[in-house]
Amino acid sequence: MDVHVFVFEHRHGRDITVHAGAEGAYEAAAEIARRDWAEARRRDRSLPESPPADDVEAVEMYFTAQEGTETYEIVGCDVEGVGSTAGAP
Repeated sequence: MDVHVFVFEHRHGRDITVHAGAEGAYEAAAEIARRDWAEARRRDRSLPESPPADDVEAVEMYFTAQEGTETYEIVGCDVEGVGSTAGAP
């Protein structure tokens, strides 16, 4: 099974979530980007007034503006034994 891990580093610590696909991980990251867009725009006035509708684009723009303050990483991982009989007695 392929899962995607979203790691979000911020001033209060680190949040880690696991998603069944890349789309879910980007949706989670985009939720943060859209929630905090106004704050990022105060740091970087080149950001548009509203975040883009595309999740990946919103995430990339937001975290570029937040460079040095917040970072993210989305990594695909293969989980062995999930959905199979591996390890079953």
